[in-house]
Amino acid sequence: MNYPVSERVGAFIIRKNVKSLYELLLFEHPDCEESPIQIPGGGIESGESIEAALNREIHEESGLTNLKIIRKLGIADICWLDTKITNRRHCFLLEASFITRDRWEHIVHGDGIDAGFRFSYFWHRPAIDFTLPDEFRVFMTPHHIPELYNSVS
Repeated sequence: MNYPVSERVGAFIIRKNVKSLYELLLFEHPDCEESPIQIPGGGIESGESIEAALNREIHEESGLTNLKIIRKLGIADICWLDTKITNRRHCFLLEASFITRDRWEHIVHGDGIDAGFRFSYFWHRPAIDFTLPDEFRVFMTPHHIPELYNSVS
């Protein structure tokens, strides 16, 4: 059975901490406790390139700009049986090579379904067994993001 496909992006954003070890940018929904920890990402608009959508979603959801794309991690599909829609997520590894705060809150702007939501951002150095929800978990491995799992970067 073929379900409609929703083309989406996901941003695995890393930075070096004061010990020169890479950390991953994550966010929580402080107003929706049942929501899992996530990474920035969202839908690709009609006529928009994947990279343009990636940069737009990062800016709308976190306020960050001018990130360096290191590489495309891959594509992950997940089919939602309740909506009968397949999310096709184009996931990228990006680096914030500039100084960023350790924690901040951001109100999502734009006209997406999450506009007006408050996200609480923080940097995290994940353990080997750390995972993310849904289609993101496939890329949380030393194979895909060795930078996060090396003891010296």
